[in-house]
This record gives sequence, C-alpha cells and structure tokens, in this order.
Amino acid sequence: MIRLTFEDLTAGSTTHLAAVQEEINNQANFKEKAVRADLKWRAKRSTTVAKSTFTEIKSKLVAMCSGAEICVYCEHNEATDIEHIFPKRLYPNKCFLWGNYVLVCGKCNTHFKKEIFKIFSPAGSEIIQDTTPKRNVYTEPENDDALFINQRVDDPMDYLELDFLERTFYYIERPATGTREYEKAKFTKELLGLNRREDLVQHRKTAYKFYKGELQRYAAIQHINGMAELLHLTDSFIDIFDAGGEFEVEKTSVLTAIRKRIESHSHPTIWKEMIRQRESLPETNQLFQQVPDAVTW
Repeated sequence: MIRLTFEDLTAGSTTHLAAVQEEINNQANFKEKAVRADLKWRAKRSTTVAKSTFTEIKSKLVAMCSGAEICVYCEHNEATDIEHIFPKRLYPNKCFLWGNYVLVCGKCNTHFKKEIFKIFSPAGSEIIQDTTPKRNVYTEPENDDALFINQRVDDPMDYLELDFLERTFYYIERPATGTREYEKAKFTKELLGLNRREDLVQHRKTAYKFYKGELQRYAAIQHINGMAELLHLTDSFIDIFDAGGEFEVEKTSVLTAIRKRIESHSHPTIWKEMIRQRESLPETNQLFQQVPDAVTW
C-alpha cells in the first residue's frame, strides 16, 4: 500500500456532493442519517448531474490506481468498487465526501474490509474500541480516530514494510510494539488479509522479479551503441521499435517505454520498497547506482 495522490473535483461535482451530504446531515437522528445515506448511495447516479459527478469521481479514482485500474488495497485485482474508507453505515456524514473514496476490488471490499472498523477512544489515546456495526443496530462512533490506515491522508509505508531480507514478501509493522502506529499497521494488515492471501504474496514475488528485470534492461540499454544490440534487448517492445529508425531516437523511445512499464505496473509498493531498502540489497542497489534517476520514479 502506498499514499495516494489526487486532484480536487470540479466545482459542479463538489456542489452536488455537498448538497446530497447536507440532506443526509439534516436528518433527525443518527439512524435516520445512516438509512438516508444508504438510500442516497444506492441512487447516486439517478439524475443527470449525479451521473456526471460520479463519472468524474470514477475517472479520478482510476487515475489514483496503479496500472489499469488496480485495487489500491491489494494492488493486484481489478478495481471495480468505489469504497468508503470510513464505512457509510458508521459515518453517514462522510458518505458523499470526496476525500472518503478509493477504488478497490470486490474481494477487498466485500470479503475482507466490509464494515469492520475500530477507533481509538478517547481520540488520541491508545485505547481501542471495536465499532463494527451489528445487524439492525445503529450506534454512532464516538470519533473518527481510526485504526485503519487512510491512504489519502497517511503514508502506509510509514506503518508497514515488506520483508525482502528473508524473502517472505510479507508486510511487517514498522512502529514499536504497543504504539498507536503499530496498532494501525497491525489492524490494517490483518483486516485486508495482506499476508494471509497466498496469491497476493506470490504475485508480490513475481512483481519483484519484473521490476528488477526491467531495471536491468534499462541499465543495459543505456550503454549500448548499436541497433543490433537494441533490437536484441527490446523483443517485448517490438510494437514501438523501428529497426529502420535513427538509433538514438529509438533508444530513447525504448527507455521511456520501460520507465512507463515500471510506473504503471501492479504492486507499486514493491518498487517503492526496492528504492527504500536498496542499500540492504546489494544487487538491487548496484542497479540503482547504474540508473540513479530511477529512485525518483
């Protein structure tokens, strides 16, 4: 998981969300707010303005994903669901809040995160309260000091890191045991099943090999001087490669394509961890020394 960058919505979409949210907030009590939030969410595309707003929202959420609409939680499956970071059942006041949305896969959304939620109560303390709603019970949480890592505010890499040294590719908590930060890391990791889902672990290993291979290829291409060598190293770029073109132009084109492949690949946390942990990974560090600009990709 990585911190997400995002843009504000246009004025029209912002105004629409605010109007719907105000209607929810104006309900008489918490239960009515929660029920109205659910109804409004089900009908979120019911008018022309609403449809336009959520078309823009979906487009901007897609842009926040890695690759072609990859889930921001597991970083592997196709992202199909607009997810409320703060569940709308617990926080109807955030149901139509742009800053409460991310795009995730159905598996992360409905099989793992669901409406499971915990907070620190009182806010700012280290005391944990489970606020997961019970069936037909509507209880307003005391605050929004959440244990779940909010990728639109927090940098998950401050809380979690991937184990490269032992080659488990498991997420491990970075903060000291017993701290608020440790509890946030542990809760988020366990809630999303990031280490229990063996398919994700295996795909992280595959992503590591991909990133390393592409960086090796980039480093090698930087130093070649002939078209024959370039053609040999760019078999997977045959659709953009012009053997009859000018060598330096084709070389630059291929290098640009490799960088784009790295920047748009799934499991971007693997790449960020390779950069962060490179000094502990001699072979990887050597590659980054050959391509120093890559640490900013």
